[in-house]
Amino acid sequence: MTQALEAAKVNKELISQILYQFNQKISHLENQNTNSGLLSGLTGDLLFLYQLSQYNSELVDEIIFNEKLEFLQAQLLFCVERPDLSSGLSGQGWFLEYINQSQGTDYDPELCEEIDNILLNTLNVDNWKGEIEMVIGLSGIAMYAGRRQLKSASKSLFEIIIKHFENLAIQISENTLSWSQPSNSVYRFNKDEPEAFEYNLGLAHGVPSIIAAILPALKIPSLFDRTKRLLIQSCDWLLAQERQNKERMSCFSSSCNDDHDSRLGWCYGDLTIALTLARVGNALEMPLYVSKAKEISLHSAHRDEKEGMIRDAGLCHGSAGLVLIFQLLHQQLNEPQLLQAANKWLTYTLELYKNQELNGLHMYSGLTNKYEEDTGFLMGYGGIGLCLLSALGEDADWADSLLMA
Repeated sequence: MTQALEAAKVNKELISQILYQFNQKISHLENQNTNSGLLSGLTGDLLFLYQLSQYNSELVDEIIFNEKLEFLQAQLLFCVERPDLSSGLSGQGWFLEYINQSQGTDYDPELCEEIDNILLNTLNVDNWKGEIEMVIGLSGIAMYAGRRQLKSASKSLFEIIIKHFENLAIQISENTLSWSQPSNSVYRFNKDEPEAFEYNLGLAHGVPSIIAAILPALKIPSLFDRTKRLLIQSCDWLLAQERQNKERMSCFSSSCNDDHDSRLGWCYGDLTIALTLARVGNALEMPLYVSKAKEISLHSAHRDEKEGMIRDAGLCHGSAGLVLIFQLLHQQLNEPQLLQAANKWLTYTLELYKNQELNGLHMYSGLTNKYEEDTGFLMGYGGIGLCLLSALGEDADWADSLLMA
């Protein structure tokens, strides 16, 4: 369970009102076979509805939920060629395993075995040629493997994932390594020079995603030493990318080739770099990583909406997402100022609603430069609702789906 925020206790009735409205919007969405994914489709909708039902079962229509779940399971047949987290098998499989694990003694160890086999078949290549980040790449498959590892004794998925990341790693120095965006990556900033090394620093698409994705492999004895090496050498490399100018708004840029300040958010920025370092530091008992994570987090806690480039409330790079990230950082670092920051951003989010009701919680589109209604997990109501539930003290262990837990 996350620690309930003071701002949530004071505004519990208002938050309940928002959650009710989100539920009405999301429950009545038409099921579409073109979008069953986690980040913006049916799987993300189900995650919100499931967590809301755990908070208050009377808020969610069980019949509607089960109909949506059955529809999702029927769509799995069409995901064999799409192993990714965003819209494919890894994200949908993660959700099925997530609710399966919540059943306690009724857990079915065989429920996701077919998904395991499909993903193993996808990974069973000598050289991985696809994306390496989490949204549509190898780190997203590793995220699913990490959830499975909580209950499954199988090490097959991580054995081949660790092998691929070892092969893809670029040895920067004797004691540091990193991973460059593939030449054909859709997430490359520099598409004019596809063969040039490009090191992305975002949790969504960069090196931090790989670090966070392989962290659960430490729990597999036969992979511990190899995983530890990858983690330490990549974290040491990551720390070397920190800017030396302490007057800058952000400690890290979005890419090694970029000198602009990064935003506050999940996808890019200091906060999720700090969270990743803290998680590795605590797992490996390395105080340096924990200390640096605290320093970076406290630097970020003072940034406002202008400095943080906050334009909406979404989970990806909005104010509600910051509430969750600061709560998770507090869990790792036990620093009171991080809870204060979480309360600050929760108050900010609730003010958006007070001023404009649901319109205040619309997504800001960088494509149209307009605010648009979005019900999804990553950018819209579903993700905001999950962050509000976490602010109320509900369990946020679902955050492993975004490599934050």
